[in-house]
Amino acid sequence: MKKALLIAILAVFATSIANAQDAYEVKETWQKTITVSDSQASTIEKLFTAWGKEFPGIYLDAFNKFKATGKADKIKIFDDVMDFNVEFAPKNGYLEINGTHVFTSTQDGATEEFSRNHILTATYWSLPNGNKLFGVSINDDGEVFPECALAFYEYDAAKGTLSPRPKIVQKVMDFINDDEDTFVILPKEGRDLHYIDYHDNGKLKTIKWNGNGF
Repeated sequence: MKKALLIAILAVFATSIANAQDAYEVKETWQKTITVSDSQASTIEKLFTAWGKEFPGIYLDAFNKFKATGKADKIKIFDDVMDFNVEFAPKNGYLEINGTHVFTSTQDGATEEFSRNHILTATYWSLPNGNKLFGVSINDDGEVFPECALAFYEYDAAKGTLSPRPKIVQKVMDFINDDEDTFVILPKEGRDLHYIDYHDNGKLKTIKWNGNGF
């Protein structure tokens, strides 16, 4: 693909978080402490909603619509609408939201069609100190380029806060060749992470949780 076309497509996605919640845009902005309001919601819903209010976008829109209607369709992204699939498993402490965005780009008079899969996973588990570790991963995996954004927070229920844990994220990234060419999967069960290594023929690899970190 011509470099100019790639730059043009990158420019399309260099928009605000509120419009796109794009992994490339948000991964540098997640380092802030978040207040979690007290509610009767399940823990994963409570944590994801608190996080989503700080970083609003298509995923929070999709989840809110799913909660209200049972399905997450007609979510606007750019000038298009998307239908999302939501897997909400509060007993497992797991949430997955995914949809596909098909778009076209015109460069030098030629128009090409691309697809991009927007996938968010969120989960949590208990830490030895009694707090929870909450993780969010966004994978925007498209025909043009894949991207990954990953964040971990420690949830202190007594304080009602989610505090970023960038050292845990960095430890994960130390296992990975390139976070802009990787697909990280948060676990629905267990505490080990999995990632697709595009630098190694798309092999599925595992990063083990040792009780205190990776």
